[in-house]
Amino acid sequence: MQSLKKSICPARRVLNLLKGKFTLEILSEIINGNIHYGSLLRSVEGINPRILAQRLHDFEQEGILSRKVLPTSPPQVEYKMTKKGIALRSIVEEMKKWEQTYRN
Repeated sequence: MQSLKKSICPARRVLNLLKGKFTLEILSEIINGNIHYGSLLRSVEGINPRILAQRLHDFEQEGILSRKVLPTSPPQVEYKMTKKGIALRSIVEEMKKWEQTYRN
């Protein structure tokens, strides 16, 4: 039983990271190349600016995204997947495949 608990814990940590409202939608948009705050706000249906900013901040704190402020007027912010984020991409893609196969 102890080994089962140990094997579930890492998976639980990943699921906890992905469980927030709009989290998967935001990650999917960034994976698909939508890397600017304004375009993310327009493309993730129903999200408000506060939630988007919080999720992006959380991803940055977790090391999933890097944030770069571009020297434009007005300033633009660009987000890119880090190595850790790129590794998470395959998990998100597999979740999409599973949903398409078994939930439709």
